[in-house]
Amino acid sequence: MGRHAGWVALFTGIAGGADWTLLPEMEPEMDAMHKHLKKVWDRKKYGLVVASEGVELPQFKNMKEEKDAFGHMILRKRAVGDTLAAEIEKQTGIETRSAVIGHMQRGGSPTLFDRILGTRVGIKAADLVKEGKFGMMACLQGNKIEAVALEEAVSKLKIVDGEWWDLAKVLFK
Repeated sequence: MGRHAGWVALFTGIAGGADWTLLPEMEPEMDAMHKHLKKVWDRKKYGLVVASEGVELPQFKNMKEEKDAFGHMILRKRAVGDTLAAEIEKQTGIETRSAVIGHMQRGGSPTLFDRILGTRVGIKAADLVKEGKFGMMACLQGNKIEAVALEEAVSKLKIVDGEWWDLAKVLFK
């Protein structure tokens, strides 16, 4: 959902035409964002900022955060949207509101691609069981369904990389 990886916020920002997006993988450029939002406001009288819940805002640097049973900070208590909205309003003078979409963005009807992908990985998973290849999972690599060891699949966090971030920044116009 955005604790360590900002994929949902990145794709939401790109698809939704956000004027700025904040991700946990990238150091927030607050001054640049405020300056940009003022320009955006002058042009269209509104601005849209998308923030991942795991983004490290400057206000959080010295904050002692409560942990859950797994040792993760309780992000709900950070109130990223409200904190960010207050900061933007303070720095720009533009009335700002926040909306937390929570788990809503994970809903919706599956697309044709989703349905076909589910069928393809399901068939591959059944084949893996039939072949006795346990400890493996079916996954999409490029446009092919492949088998990969579970250990390999979960060994590294898949975070937003520089190439995707550069693409998003092109759209902050």
